Amino acid sequence: MKPKVSVIVATTVDGKITTSDNASSKFASRRDLEHLLEVRSRHDAILAGAKTIINDDPTFTSGYRYQNIRQKQGLPPNPIKCVVSGKGSVLPTARMFHHNDAPAAVFTTEQIPNKRLRELSEVATVYYVGQTEVDFGQILRILADHYGVQQLLIVGGGSINAAAFQAGIVDDLYLTLCPKVAGGTDVPTAVEGHGFTLADLVDLELQQHQIIEGEVFLHYRVCSR
Repeated sequence: MKPKVSVIVATTVDGKITTSDNASSKFASRRDLEHLLEVRSRHDAILAGAKTIINDDPTFTSGYRYQNIRQKQGLPPNPIKCVVSGKGSVLPTARMFHHNDAPAAVFTTEQIPNKRLRELSEVATVYYVGQTEVDFGQILRILADHYGVQQLLIVGGGSINAAAFQAGIVDDLYLTLCPKVAGGTDVPTAVEGHGFTLADLVDLELQQHQIIEGEVFLHYRVCSR
């Protein structure tokens, strides 16, 4: 069975996920961080793109409170940690490979250099999922068959989000709109890639919304395509 796939992202009101000085999503509030951790605590596995790992260097380690929440749901203390790195740009020194004992997986293509493949194989399980482009269908099958993943959370960045929507695998979107304007023609947005035509736009259905101190927390369901 295909894992349920959710995307979570915080943006400025103009859709930016960082700033011109590459401050990541530091413009979001503490409440948004708690929201991220709450949503993450319900998922078996976390998937990020190589740029997110390189720029933010997360550990994906749950705090004590969220470890307890996970264990009450019958989940391991920490989620399975996954990164998409088609050409092996993610470094084997990234903290996701060295903090906590949760399994770590790298999804790559035949474009990865042999040296980097050997290095990453020492700190994670590496899977080929395409020749030049990552096949998200293969990723889901591997996560379901090898790890028993039922719920996958994609945490960006914009290129990975775009590829996931393009592949038609996304079921839910958690979007936080922060009351900020970032601007910038080249500043990354929540969903990048080649974009969709008018006929292929992804339709969403609002499930929940909440406003806390000016931030808008939205939960959408992706309509069938």
